[in-house]
Amino acid sequence: MSAVLTLENVSKTIKGKKIINDLSLSVNEGEIFGLLGPNGAGKTTTIRMIVGLMGITKGDIIVSGKSVNKDFEGAVQHIGAIVENPEMYKHLTGYQNLRQYARMHKGITKQKINEVIKLVQLSERIDEKVRTYSLGMRQRLGLAQCLLHDPKLLILDEPTNGLDPAGIREIRDHLRMLTKEKQMSVIVSSHLLSEMEMMCDRIAIIQQGSLTDVQQVRGFVNDDLLDYFIETGSLNDAMDWLQTDWNAVITAQGFTIKAKKEDIPTLLKRLIDSDIAVYSANQIVKTLEDRFLEVTAQKGEIE
Repeated sequence: MSAVLTLENVSKTIKGKKIINDLSLSVNEGEIFGLLGPNGAGKTTTIRMIVGLMGITKGDIIVSGKSVNKDFEGAVQHIGAIVENPEMYKHLTGYQNLRQYARMHKGITKQKINEVIKLVQLSERIDEKVRTYSLGMRQRLGLAQCLLHDPKLLILDEPTNGLDPAGIREIRDHLRMLTKEKQMSVIVSSHLLSEMEMMCDRIAIIQQGSLTDVQQVRGFVNDDLLDYFIETGSLNDAMDWLQTDWNAVITAQGFTIKAKKEDIPTLLKRLIDSDIAVYSANQIVKTLEDRFLEVTAQKGEIE
């Protein structure tokens, strides 16, 4: 799978302070890639360097084979972006806003504008003034604006900020549709772990300007060792070997362990052979938040 975006040892220093530290990652064609980290971690600074709103102190950024350092115009022509909130002319209609933006690019036809309006499902309200739009509708209009010139890479900085659950789901569905139908790559920056889990294919965890980890979301949430809760009757003498052999944490209703899925039948058989009543065995499903806190704690980023 070809990379639409590559960051090569990118650093940013402001007033002697290193904000971004030697960041390297790539985003593949047709994937939704998440930049995950707390506020102040460096997500927006990274995005600003990608789109050219901020200079690169060290390293390079490659967009569709074009270097931001050496061929800025060639690189950014492949990018559509909303950094923070989409800004519109509120006294104009949605359609008039899109016409104004279309003047900045060659070859954008009325047909293309209408196609994008339909794509983001704004046809019924596009001729109304933007000041009457909800935040979710303004986000969709901003998305339409980004899509007019058919970018290969769409960048959205905190796209669900301020949206209600219905608006968040709309944005998520639109992004999935774009990657599927247009083979567009999408970068989403957020500190909302639950949304990243439902939206992204891969995530990069950024802490204090450094890359902590890049993983598939599914693999990140479900690693090789899984957490299980085994509900049992009285453990009696089994408590000794459970704690020694399995690092079990004993509770009033049974115990929890970390183990591979294929090891569970062996454990259950030994419990039954030891005359321990086994009532249930359930995997404890981890969220992205659980794994995020584990990884950052392991890296020494949080106390």
